Amino acid sequence: RKDTESEYKKEIQREDGLDDIIRKVTYKNMTSLENTLKLADREALKKCLELLNSAHNIVLFGIGASLLVARDAYLKFARINKSVIFGDDWHLQVIHAQNTMPEDVAIVISYSGMTQETLRCAQIVKKNRTPIIAITRFETSPLSKIADYNLYVASTELFFRSGAMSSRISQLNIIDILYAAYVNQNYDTCIKRISVTHVEKEDGKP
Repeated sequence: RKDTESEYKKEIQREDGLDDIIRKVTYKNMTSLENTLKLADREALKKCLELLNSAHNIVLFGIGASLLVARDAYLKFARINKSVIFGDDWHLQVIHAQNTMPEDVAIVISYSGMTQETLRCAQIVKKNRTPIIAITRFETSPLSKIADYNLYVASTELFFRSGAMSSRISQLNIIDILYAAYVNQNYDTCIKRISVTHVEKEDGKP
């Protein structure tokens, strides 16, 4: 039985059993979060929060697994009645990019920082002089060069991976940090909106 830390660090192999997969996936997700914590730039986060606070609209961009992260951000900020724009169709995202204004802020999500569809949106946003917050891996990339602020996640995925796993967890963690910090800075207003937008289940439970 493989039970050493070095074994958990390895990629999933064909001969792995369910216990190996559970341990490897969980270890990789935990490591990604820990490494992303080490990359946290407090000053960049403060600037990003200033942008979120002053923005007329938060406009979200992401494709594939990053689209799921963008949707999560959309649901969170919509809950507190912050004006947030999201489209799950790339053509719609292009339209949203074309409509951005300098008073808005764009959150562009791409682990690789090289996704062509996302980059096209970022380039349009840049021409509109809209500030860009990128959530991307800790590497130089076309997206990191375009962005005004980069919130990095650890580079823990294989570049040609079968599906985003630990990177998605870390991207969601960045969204959680931004959202929690925004709520904290606008506590009374946000808590009231969270109460108003609470939907009770049929049995009366949350």
